[in-house]
Amino acid sequence: MSGRSAAIAVAEVSAPHGVRGQLRFHLFDPDSRALRRGLRVELRPSGSPEGHARSDMSFVIVSVEPIPGKPSARVQLDGVADRDHAERLRGLEVWVARADLPALAEDEFYISDTIGLPVERVHADGRTQALGVVAGVTSNGVQDLLEVEWTRPDGRRDTWLLPALPQFIADLDGERLRVDLPLGLLPDALEEGGEAP
Repeated sequence: MSGRSAAIAVAEVSAPHGVRGQLRFHLFDPDSRALRRGLRVELRPSGSPEGHARSDMSFVIVSVEPIPGKPSARVQLDGVADRDHAERLRGLEVWVARADLPALAEDEFYISDTIGLPVERVHADGRTQALGVVAGVTSNGVQDLLEVEWTRPDGRRDTWLLPALPQFIADLDGERLRVDLPLGLLPDALEEGGEAP
């Protein structure tokens, strides 16, 4: 089952901006349209479990201005009126309720929804090969990478990285992630046709 949650982290508070409580948000998706005036957001520590939001960390966005040339925005939150308060929010993640996010196009998905899904490759002969399970998401600074956990032939657990690029994602249906990968992207044991239990 996927890691589909009621809210999604869309940014991180990277720094205060000015002396009147404005914040600089680093957007996880530079093209995100999720933040807007009047939107309620929750600020949570990175890695906090679902359902552990605090009511005193829920804010309404008063204003939001993109910072040209950067994956960032200047944001004013209702109730954050000075730099000291803004400083205390540094490093927190900005979560938005899934229902408040813009609609996705037919070929789009939220990366967080892949966590927990089995990854499969379908060969030309129709055979399906298990490649592991999406255990997390990371980034190399240029693109998002899915951390796929699998079991080696000797029984040890290991991880390989799947670039979250359209040319590699063949299908995502909520129960599995099917991939179409070029030669050389998988660990040798999987590339040679070995199964990942």
